[in-house]
Amino acid sequence: MTSTPTLRPLTDADMPAVAALQLVAFAPLFHEPQEILASRLTVAPNLCWGAFDGDDLLAYILSHPWPAASPPPIGVTLSAPPPSDNWFVHDLAIGPAARGLGLGRALVGAASGAARGEGLTRGDLVAVQGAWRFWEKLGYAVQDDLPPPLRDKVAGYGEDARYMTADLAALNV
Repeated sequence: MTSTPTLRPLTDADMPAVAALQLVAFAPLFHEPQEILASRLTVAPNLCWGAFDGDDLLAYILSHPWPAASPPPIGVTLSAPPPSDNWFVHDLAIGPAARGLGLGRALVGAASGAARGEGLTRGDLVAVQGAWRFWEKLGYAVQDDLPPPLRDKVAGYGEDARYMTADLAALNV
């Protein structure tokens, strides 16, 4: 890295780098085509952020408003989100060279601040690949007693998936 990373909202021009980083950061179950990833940016351009070293994408967060307790299935292109006061985090990915730099917390802070600015008050996500520990440190809580439809949907994210919720005003970012 040549300098302190810069955080900024993602643009369409960043999406090839987002898609490439996703392939490095996530197991194959979570790999989605660039068009699907870009649909998150289309529906919520202020809630999708990247951390950059010059022109190089180091990390990103894709998020958008979405009704609580109903995460979109993996691999689905989004159109206009239904009305909601809930912020859904689709992906938070940190490239291998950028791990340990605090970029995850910084990106969550930037995107959740933008979400609060848009009137969103709560958040939910499905943590995968053991990431629930990171999210707990930020103020998210694992929800274990899920109704069958939500439990089945979360199970589709893999056996270690955890559905988590938070009050956006109380996040530790």
